[in-house]
Amino acid sequence: MKAVRDQRKWHWLDYVLFLIRTIWITNIGYLIFIGTTGLNKWILLLWAISLYIIPHLFYRPGLIKFPKYVFAEVLLTGSAFIYLSIQYEISETYGFLFWPMLTVAYACQVKPLIWLGPFLYISIFFAGTLAGDLFADEGFFARFIDTTIFYGIGLCLGRMTIVNNANKTLIASIEEKNEDLEYYSKKIEELTIKEERNRVSQDLHDTVGHIFTSVITSLDALPFLYRADKKEAEKSIKEISDLARDGLHDVRKTIHQMSPMTHQTLIESVQELIVDFMKHTSTDIKLIVEGEATKVGERIKFAIIRCIQEGLTNAKKHGQATIINVTISFNQEELIVLIEDNGMGFSELHLGFGLRSMKDRISALAGTVEFYSKLNAGMRITCHIPTAKEVSLS
Repeated sequence: MKAVRDQRKWHWLDYVLFLIRTIWITNIGYLIFIGTTGLNKWILLLWAISLYIIPHLFYRPGLIKFPKYVFAEVLLTGSAFIYLSIQYEISETYGFLFWPMLTVAYACQVKPLIWLGPFLYISIFFAGTLAGDLFADEGFFARFIDTTIFYGIGLCLGRMTIVNNANKTLIASIEEKNEDLEYYSKKIEELTIKEERNRVSQDLHDTVGHIFTSVITSLDALPFLYRADKKEAEKSIKEISDLARDGLHDVRKTIHQMSPMTHQTLIESVQELIVDFMKHTSTDIKLIVEGEATKVGERIKFAIIRCIQEGLTNAKKHGQATIINVTISFNQEELIVLIEDNGMGFSELHLGFGLRSMKDRISALAGTVEFYSKLNAGMRITCHIPTAKEVSLS
């Protein structure tokens, strides 16, 4: 109701009714012009022009005042109907009420007009009937039903306009809220990625600092150790080499985690990660994609990449796995990531820092992680991520 009361632009139905009203008043004017004479003709013509123009002073594009329009319409049309009933005393004068009653009903859609409209309509109908002494006319009830039908049509058209305007307002509100949600989702995503990169940058700083400090310290001590014990020096060189190699791997992994992936799909990023891991660890890794691969948000993609990285590292480092299967299943409501290996497994599984971080990442996306391991039977990690909740839970 508020939508109709506050509207300032005409609905297409307003233009249709205005056109019909124009045709109706033109026809009335023509009948008056050819059917009456003398002063009465000019009185009726002036009356017809007034009841056409005055109501629309309050109901026009850019200005709609329903109460004033209804009362102007009822006053002018009602008084004209009563005058015609007195003057001519014929049942055809009821036709004069049809279109005005339709437009009155169309406008009477807000309280108290919705209750006042029928009362005004009945009052005009019976006042004109009484003034023209038309109760005895055999067509009285038929005219009453006809006029009531026109009033009902106008009422239905008005309700249709209300529903249409309310739907437009609702759609506009939903679109506005969707834009806000998308904006905040992008902002949260940017902040999350920025925070993650800052953390990874710190990891890189700590890793590089630790590696170079250890290597430099060992290299400084190596000449003295070589003169004192040649075999011990050779052993130290081997340890320095292993340390540098492990450090290089950690740095590469950290840099890879920091690299932007916005230009790649999830599957492309996972394939690149697997190829790089196989190249440096000589591990046989198979990627299986189930369902139709759909686009996922950057936050989900980033979390999955980090979890697969951790899963591969855990399988190789702690399980000594030689074969790893990674399965990504795309469903309507969730994304499932399964990491299985043929490593040593564990009789009792304790979550280290890496696996706890994996669980935290998936939980932040309203998902769940399941860990299963058995001694000499490898390990299985299953991640369930509800893609539909990404925005609301960001």
